[in-house]
Amino acid sequence: MTADQPVVCPTCQGVLVAPDNSAYTAARGRLIVSNGYCQGHRAEPQQPPAAAETPADHPVTAQLRRPAQVAASATPAS
Repeated sequence: MTADQPVVCPTCQGVLVAPDNSAYTAARGRLIVSNGYCQGHRAEPQQPPAAAETPADHPVTAQLRRPAQVAASATPAS
């Protein structure tokens, strides 16, 4: 973990999930016990939100149909 990555959420002061196991130190453990984990409302998101997709983005290639019903066989399968 580098110095530019925050340990606590600026909104709720909860501890952020670490990117790897080596970041979980005794000091971070005490913070987790006292503050708890962040509930996911960080001020600056990790990655930009995905753009909303419109139906025009995905052309329809074929209409799906329900398969024809198959009559039950009079003889049991062996």
